[in-house]
Amino acid sequence: MELALMTKDDLMDEILAAYNDGIDKLKMYVESLKMQRHFPHQLELGSGKILILGESSIDMQQAKGFCKTVGISSGRIEFCCDYNRLKNRGIGKYQYNDDYSLIIVGPVPHSMKDKGEYSSIITKMEQDAGFPPIVRANNGHGLKLSLSGFKKIINEQLDNGCIIAA
Repeated sequence: MELALMTKDDLMDEILAAYNDGIDKLKMYVESLKMQRHFPHQLELGSGKILILGESSIDMQQAKGFCKTVGISSGRIEFCCDYNRLKNRGIGKYQYNDDYSLIIVGPVPHSMKDKGEYSSIITKMEQDAGFPPIVRANNGHGLKLSLSGFKKIINEQLDNGCIIAA
């Protein structure tokens, strides 16, 4: 009976308010799920994959061999180093992804998919919640991914507990 007394505008306002309330609750639920999914990763203490992102002079077999010597299985190392392919590659799959414990970043295109309003994709990963720790492979003159720099980063991250031998 109450609906019959409402004007069309009042009814539309009520429907819109209910819709917006539902959307807000859905957004909160999704954020809650993302956070719940992220915490188990943190509890595993660095046993996930290590992503090498950016143009690199690293020989993949040498990098995997080094990792094996420090107790990190080669299956945990993932390379994404083709500069031209990086332009169209998104980084969303690494956000809130329990499979990754570390991202080592070298030279990447300034304009990459998913960059949004950030100055670079690296800044986005460093500032947005849900990404694993990001380490810039910096040789003192800018970003550069070399085998010696890679070894240094891996040893530092093992020492500080970001990644573990597994």
